[in-house]
Amino acid sequence: MRRLTVGVHREHEGRVIAALQEAGAVELGAANEEEDLRALTSRHERSPHLLRIAEERVRLERAIETLESAGPEKNPVRRIFEPPDRQRRRVPLRDAAAVLAETAAHRPLIDEVLALRAGETAIDERLARLGEEEEMLAALVPFGLDLSWPGRSPYLVVRAGTVPAAECGDVDRRLGEAGGEHVIWSCLCAIGDAPTAVVTAALPDAAPAVDAALRALAFREFVPEIRQGSAEDGLSAVRAEWEDLHRKREANTARLSTLAAEHLPLIRALAEECRIVREREEAAPLLGTTRDIAVLRGWVRERDEATIRALCERETGRLAFCTFEPPEGDPPVAPDHPGWLAPFGVLTATFGTPRYDSVDPTLFLAPVLVITFGIMLGDAGYGLLLALIATLLLRGAGAEAGSVRDLSLVLLACGLSGTLFGVLMGGFFGDLLPRLFGVTMPFTLIEPLSDPIAILVLALGIGIAHLNLGLAIAAAEHLRAGEYREMLLSEGTWFVIQPCAAVIILTFFGWGSFAPEVLTAAAIGAAVGVAGVMLHEGPLGFFSLTGFLGDWLSYARILALALATGGIAMMINILAGMIAGVHPALVVFAALFAVGGHAANLVLQALGGFIHALRLQYVEFFGKFFRSGGRAFAPFAAGRRHTEVGGEEG
Repeated sequence: MRRLTVGVHREHEGRVIAALQEAGAVELGAANEEEDLRALTSRHERSPHLLRIAEERVRLERAIETLESAGPEKNPVRRIFEPPDRQRRRVPLRDAAAVLAETAAHRPLIDEVLALRAGETAIDERLARLGEEEEMLAALVPFGLDLSWPGRSPYLVVRAGTVPAAECGDVDRRLGEAGGEHVIWSCLCAIGDAPTAVVTAALPDAAPAVDAALRALAFREFVPEIRQGSAEDGLSAVRAEWEDLHRKREANTARLSTLAAEHLPLIRALAEECRIVREREEAAPLLGTTRDIAVLRGWVRERDEATIRALCERETGRLAFCTFEPPEGDPPVAPDHPGWLAPFGVLTATFGTPRYDSVDPTLFLAPVLVITFGIMLGDAGYGLLLALIATLLLRGAGAEAGSVRDLSLVLLACGLSGTLFGVLMGGFFGDLLPRLFGVTMPFTLIEPLSDPIAILVLALGIGIAHLNLGLAIAAAEHLRAGEYREMLLSEGTWFVIQPCAAVIILTFFGWGSFAPEVLTAAAIGAAVGVAGVMLHEGPLGFFSLTGFLGDWLSYARILALALATGGIAMMINILAGMIAGVHPALVVFAALFAVGGHAANLVLQALGGFIHALRLQYVEFFGKFFRSGGRAFAPFAAGRRHTEVGGEEG
């Protein structure tokens, strides 16, 4: 990482900022807040275009949302695996004024889309109201009520509405107590949970008491919009309007579908350009300025130095200077991973960003994660399915750069690992091959259910190697920092304790024999190592001793997951065989049971295997050396998805 300082003539600052944004290789900082520039430069003025750009972008985003919803609704699962629309519009590299002029030229189109959206919203609201009206009118049909009657007159107060079905039995009692001879009513109790229709007519003096009784019954009054004719006439009018509104809505939707087919790529491109120029205009105040010069500060990767220097000279006609200085203060962290390793960076970033100049654990995380997951899954059939799912994701939601693509590539690697170890461990949907065809998987070396001890030894061997790799990395970090005493007490003691403890344990359980001199040296070494731990950590060092043992035994989960995958798959095959053996007609059901069972087991074991493999990295491995607290490199980048730069600058 290098500290970048760029100085350009103010005539060219816009071009330089735009070019840097397209390059996406520089993280910008506030130059006028730097101590060495604060007294020499002033803050750049705020762009007058920002407010209008924001307004236009909001309008464009609303238009895009409207047009995208106008098309046929896609199945969410299909949308994940369907290849994305990669159509991109070629646009010139324009400034804010040019982009605003372009959006103004298409304002009639955007206005039409937003008007159709407002029309659809009004239609939906009216349809909802008509649905309520229809429901109430249908409830009043049995009463033969004229729609002009409900309301208040000098001599009578008429109410029509509904009460919950549970209140039907209380209507007569409550209204009788409230109005006596000054009120008449009629109610029609519905079947089931449908509301009870109630019509009341009361003298004005009794109306307050009747209203109180109705409120106690959770009365919902109906005030019809149609104030003449019978309820049947009202229903006919409502249904006629409902049909008319649906015709209008279909016409709106058809028009929106036409506009989407013709103009959606254009509107997406305009919205993207608005976003890009807004970010560009918001970046301008980070510059420090004098009368003639604009100064930019930021961070750039070492590998991009020549690119940035050439860019600045090209955009300014060599009227610029670029300086690249060693990092000081709080430089961002930008891991330089090769292509095969880059997808695993998202897993490291999920745990935390390592400090600048500390070890990036991604190189060690990737192979161990893939190997341990493969052993835990240990089934070639499940591994092939995971690899197939990952391939489909890479054609769909993971087709473009981002975390989805990274995780899809990680899933592909894990699926292939599961396939490889499935072949070596003899698993193909459990014991499907020997059970159905009487054949065993070729190249089988270890079967977890037949020889679990071998898998346990392998798991513990991976564990001790993994833990010692973490200790070695921590020791190297301490040596590089000149912390020799810390290295001896933190990691050196464990390098002494482990071989000495191995000799003592093997001898104690009779698993090995050693010369007396070796046993004596092992005892002395173990005592010295334990003393070093206690000296470094005090009484809490005892918990470090048991904690290291716990970390090592934690790798036994590799065996547990391997046994679970094979055991559950075998159980599914046994049950499917039993179902099929009951009657030939149940063969289809047995096959469906097997497919559903293996699908569920695949999801369960893949999820469990990935979580536990990742846990071994985050807890047992990272805990030995990882130091978080770094700041991820955040380059100033256009991030174009719907446009690409081409043609002359506008």
